[in-house]
Amino acid sequence: MGQSYPLALPRVLIVEDDPILMIALVEFVENAGCEPVEAFSIVEAIQILETRTDIRTVFTDLDMRGSTAGMELALLIRDRWPPIELLMISSWPWDAARLPSRGIVLGKPFDRRKIEAALRQFAA
Repeated sequence: MGQSYPLALPRVLIVEDDPILMIALVEFVENAGCEPVEAFSIVEAIQILETRTDIRTVFTDLDMRGSTAGMELALLIRDRWPPIELLMISSWPWDAARLPSRGIVLGKPFDRRKIEAALRQFAA
């Protein structure tokens, strides 16, 4: 069984391989009244999800290092941790049929208000 943490602010796992973008995403999560948990790779994100039971939302970039790793992570989360909400960002349009259920995709450049509103909605 995964480690349990005291309930406080809703926790959001942010998966982003660019340290500069991570700073901005952490700020969005904090502004939405949530606690950020950072992962700089898909492997690190999976390890966190396997050991923690307090992650309610995953906020991931679908365009990490020019690959589809972000989408693969989103599909894995939907399969293994179905209650977790998915907020995804992408600079490319995605076919809605390929997106995981209950997943929201927002485009780049970032719209702070839309991101923070989605995070608040998931945290409610």
